[in-house]
Amino acid sequence: MATLHTAVTSELHGCNPQQLFANFRPPMDAGSQRANSEKSVSHSVAYQIGEISFGMFSDGDVLLALDSALHEFAAPAVAPKNCDVNIRVSLIDQLPIPQRKPLFHSGGLWSLFEERRDQQDGYRLNFQRSFPGETPYKSVWFDRNFTTGHLQLSRLFFPQDRPVYPLEYPLDEVLMIHRLACGQGLEVHAVGIVDELGRGHLFLGHSGAGKSTTARLWLAQPGIRILSDDRIVLRRRDGQIRMYGTPWHGDAGISSPDSVPVTNIYFLEQYRHNEILSMTPGFVAAEIFARSFVPRHCAQSLEFALSFIESVAREIPCNIFRFVPQQSAVEAIRHARD
Repeated sequence: MATLHTAVTSELHGCNPQQLFANFRPPMDAGSQRANSEKSVSHSVAYQIGEISFGMFSDGDVLLALDSALHEFAAPAVAPKNCDVNIRVSLIDQLPIPQRKPLFHSGGLWSLFEERRDQQDGYRLNFQRSFPGETPYKSVWFDRNFTTGHLQLSRLFFPQDRPVYPLEYPLDEVLMIHRLACGQGLEVHAVGIVDELGRGHLFLGHSGAGKSTTARLWLAQPGIRILSDDRIVLRRRDGQIRMYGTPWHGDAGISSPDSVPVTNIYFLEQYRHNEILSMTPGFVAAEIFARSFVPRHCAQSLEFALSFIESVAREIPCNIFRFVPQQSAVEAIRHARD
């Protein structure tokens, strides 16, 4: 354990905190944040990612709809008030500008604050555009375990007569990351591939490492499923490390709600030829951590992430995969598999 913590702590200390969510895609303009291509509009909606359900219900003056990217993840049979995460949505005239110093600032449009509410400790996420004098357009309070929340939308940006997806990106992913950090799992920057034998291959990589390219190469093969070409959720279920698809895809635009146990992990590096290199467990832990999304403002979240990553590094074969972006890369993995 000491070796693992030393390796991972060195990665943490060398990281710029504002890079934690640096890979988030820029959001839509707040004034036009709307659920697009809605399949249904109501006062309550629910979806599920990685076997964690999220429900939203309005006070009655907000019409809700899921974003089109979440249609495959919709959970219509789940009561929105009985989900793992339950969020009440309200419209108010104007949200106040926070006066206190944030616990964490993304470097972009959202900030996290500690806030006690109704004699309960929790967190507040405020969203505002970086214009001079700009007021928040969205604010949400969650309890410490991110199970219950109250999301408030400013009428200045959200007209009452138009449907809205209130957790519009990046809030839905920020929420997922914080919920996972409460002992539930880990989100990683990776492509998840299920081969024709049903084996789960997890290819981790920073932006530009070749995740979407890898997904396209495998997608050309018969019997292949791609869970996501950019974001994967890892959880321990029934004694196994499983990987789950997410709606937050990359350049290849591939996402799926499916899941499968992870059989192999590879760290992607584009190279002049294909080769697979072994790794020491301490190095594996540091590399997984560098490609994971962890709320670093919370000591308990970090402890859980370190422990979870250690178990992944110990239980699953991990290698560096240097590859040429051609079909021969697929055959190299198949050859190592067989």
